[in-house]
Amino acid sequence: MCGRDYSIYAAEELAFRYFDKRPFPWLVTREIPSFKASYNMCPTQIAPVLSVSEGALCFRLMRWGLVPAWAKSVKDADKYSMINAKSEEVTEKRSFKNAFQKRRCIVPVSGFYEWKRIGESKQPFAIHLLHEPIISLAGIWERWENPEKQGAKQGADDGGFVDSFCLMTMAANSVMSGIHNRMPVILSKEEEQGWLNPLITTPKDIFPFMTGETANDLTAYEISPLVNSPKNNSPKVLEAINATK
Repeated sequence: MCGRDYSIYAAEELAFRYFDKRPFPWLVTREIPSFKASYNMCPTQIAPVLSVSEGALCFRLMRWGLVPAWAKSVKDADKYSMINAKSEEVTEKRSFKNAFQKRRCIVPVSGFYEWKRIGESKQPFAIHLLHEPIISLAGIWERWENPEKQGAKQGADDGGFVDSFCLMTMAANSVMSGIHNRMPVILSKEEEQGWLNPLITTPKDIFPFMTGETANDLTAYEISPLVNSPKNNSPKVLEAINATK
């Protein structure tokens, strides 16, 4: 699974990575909403997410942890911890099937964390791409609306609508298998446009965009247990204690 990541890029870096010198079949909204860099992004927190919505490619802020449209409340959805969706089962799950077919997204991160079990303890690792500063994680998204508060702004606290996402996962590759048996689905630049295309809706046409080949360029190193607490959100979290590569 993938339950923690870090995003330490700036808005200008996102714009350069996803918008510059790339033709798109959609309108492009280049304005990127304000966000804070995070060294320890956790579920229920807000992150910038790239998707095609109402015919336009744009970044929006979304909550990590899918809230299905049929959920009674955001808190009710959190009970099921829908932060990841297994690619092998996504078409069989009521919570994910529709979003997988119609609302796919890219969650850009600088890297992610995973824990390796060693005896009775777990050693955290920071994982990132060797040659790219931003990783495109495949995700799906939903919009939950409170029927009693239609028209209210986004946010769980005010009872309005909530845009949320979860990450697609797959079996670990050779780099990750020594740490964990699962990993997030990483998209190549060539796979991104097809993954985002809302007109591609059949599973047989969607799955080819999840090859995970870019993940072969991953590297990992050991970090301290600081990452275990969401309260720790500083560059110290990423400091290596014993590089593995």
